[in-house]
Amino acid sequence: MPRHLLFVTAFTLLVCGSCAPNQPAPGSAAMPRLDANALFTGHDVVDLTVLVHETLPAHWGANPPLQRWTNNWFSAQKNEYGTIAKPSDGPYYSQRYVIDEHTGTQTDFPAHFVPPPGSGLPHAGPMGLVTGDKYPLDRMLGPAAVIDVTSLLDQSEPGKSPVIPLSMVQAWEKEHGEIQPGDVVLFYSGYTDRYYKPMPEGLRLTFEPVVLKSKPGWPAPAPEVMPYLRKKGVWHLGTDGPSMGPSEGGQAVHLAGLELGMSWEEMLIGLGALPPRGAFYVALPIKVADQSGSPTRAMAFVPRR
Repeated sequence: MPRHLLFVTAFTLLVCGSCAPNQPAPGSAAMPRLDANALFTGHDVVDLTVLVHETLPAHWGANPPLQRWTNNWFSAQKNEYGTIAKPSDGPYYSQRYVIDEHTGTQTDFPAHFVPPPGSGLPHAGPMGLVTGDKYPLDRMLGPAAVIDVTSLLDQSEPGKSPVIPLSMVQAWEKEHGEIQPGDVVLFYSGYTDRYYKPMPEGLRLTFEPVVLKSKPGWPAPAPEVMPYLRKKGVWHLGTDGPSMGPSEGGQAVHLAGLELGMSWEEMLIGLGALPPRGAFYVALPIKVADQSGSPTRAMAFVPRR
């Protein structure tokens, strides 16, 4: 049985084991409601998602940031010029967004860098048809293998990323055990913890290393890390850098993993709250037709000490 299913099974047994032998059948009127607190006793839920806001560097480099406005307010509101600023057709609140699908904490799917077959483009192949709405959801959760690469933070020249070598992954395995099929490998550098700040400080996140090339980029894995992890049975990864690829150009790293059907989250935050082993990772991207990526809510269940 895949290891991520073992986790789900364990929680199912926790709930079912608390039921007396003669309890009413599931679905009957007398069936008691499940206690979510009991279900997750012993674990803390850690949010690994950045806040998306116009004043925060959730967008890539010089790309347009999130745009949002009030679509409906409880009652119509006028601005200082007498123009309707907040329309209302009923007593409720709703916003509209214009957003790049690669904004904030985000998932990359194979079609992001792999063109579709028959397109005549370089690197075209079957994975170019694998968009987020078609990607298996069960690949995006599993036991977290958190690799600490904080020693590499800012250890490169401006405009370039420090490389996470394969040897660093293998050294982690010697200390914490081999990476297993179904594990979600997370690269923890502390980059977003340090640089995900309101503007203008937030320019340090991607604009300065990518556009101006005036600051070091975030630690990024070498391309050979991807096939190594895939052979181990890994489908999904995560990084607290703005991209899985380096600041000077991410195509090689993206292709190395996405051509193999892998996926990952970028711009995670707070990975330092997770132990090297023992947490369970979950990513929940929204589902949009033909998506190459998606803003995502990422979290981990961490054993309570």
